[in-house]
Amino acid sequence: MQVTPITIKFTINFVLAALGLIGCHQAQAARIEPAGSAFTAQGPISFSKGALISADCTIKVAGKVAADGTSVNIDKVAFDGGLKCSRVEAINLPWILIAKDTKSGSMSKISVDVHAFGLGGKCGPSTAVGTWDNATGKLQAANVPIGDDCIIKTVSIKMPPDFKVVE
Repeated sequence: MQVTPITIKFTINFVLAALGLIGCHQAQAARIEPAGSAFTAQGPISFSKGALISADCTIKVAGKVAADGTSVNIDKVAFDGGLKCSRVEAINLPWILIAKDTKSGSMSKISVDVHAFGLGGKCGPSTAVGTWDNATGKLQAANVPIGDDCIIKTVSIKMPPDFKVVE
């Protein structure tokens, strides 16, 4: 390929246009409010590991919205609801929540350690893509694989009333 001034000019313009699109996309990204705030939330979760371990629990999370609202660090996670739930331990914290838009988002670094002799083990890390609803304040996901033989069947976390996603 012969490099000419026209080729160089086209390449530079293409790169600048691509950077402009990236910058525009980042400027219009969804934000989580209230920025900089700490919160706690909870809701039902149904989880399985392999064919023999299944647990319906309450997941309790605590975290903090980043100062610029671009993400949330989930620093504490607990599972309540009986013996099976007490055997599930959140690991690889913080988990990171990012809003894609006012209707959806993702939580990354999800990992758990299931303490069950002969059947337990670590699951994840994985990223769950789910839905968000400002009206109900619920963050929901279903059928999320977190490792080879672990799955979050359903989860619905009710966030505090002032927790919102805006664009």
